[in-house]
Amino acid sequence: MAMKEKFNFPNAGIHIVSHKIGEADYFLEELKLTHPYEPKFNYIFSAFVSALRSITFTLQYVMTKYPNFDAWYKLRQEKLRRSKLAKAFVEFRNQAQKTGIIPIAPERSLFEGIFYKTTQFYIPTNTEITEVPDGNVIELSEKCLIEVLTIVEECYKDFDIYIDPRVLFTERGINSLNWTVEDVEEFVGVPKGYTDVDFQDENLSKTQIRLNLLRRYGGDETLQVYLDKYLQTEQQQL
Repeated sequence: MAMKEKFNFPNAGIHIVSHKIGEADYFLEELKLTHPYEPKFNYIFSAFVSALRSITFTLQYVMTKYPNFDAWYKLRQEKLRRSKLAKAFVEFRNQAQKTGIIPIAPERSLFEGIFYKTTQFYIPTNTEITEVPDGNVIELSEKCLIEVLTIVEECYKDFDIYIDPRVLFTERGINSLNWTVEDVEEFVGVPKGYTDVDFQDENLSKTQIRLNLLRRYGGDETLQVYLDKYLQTEQQQL
């Protein structure tokens, strides 16, 4: 439904969220390349859980000024809070930052009387950690990232007219924002009327042709590559 008033974008953009996802992706890939007995394995994991936690923080920061987001996000936030895996990784991040404890037992190691055949999480004594997820550390890390990205993907679809640069340069996009092509021209930094010339095309309207010309001046789409990398892979495995 089109807005009654022309929409004004806040200063924060979805690229901020993309950068945090990129950080988490980078550290996860580094984790996969590092032997768990190396000290830097824990350093990288600490950086990963910090970046992972920041994804939802930045998503809220970017999106809170958009219509209906807060109510939308509250439902997704409850979903994350019900996830044992997501809760565990929040606690891993808290422990890493507040106590310096990284509860990872490398493969073929003995921790507090328990032998770990593969690299797993363990429950350290004298901490607030009372349970940890079973399984390989790297596989669980990727699974948790996928849980978070599933919510990001929902947001990208449900609020696409605001945050997907590909949608802005469509008639649906500008109609939803109550914008004109001249508004888009001003938004991308070219003079109003810059594309207002006589076009003839059997398949596209003049408005869409003008928007296509302006697309090159818009911001790059930076989020889809991560959604494709993790969520398409997850869907193929189902």
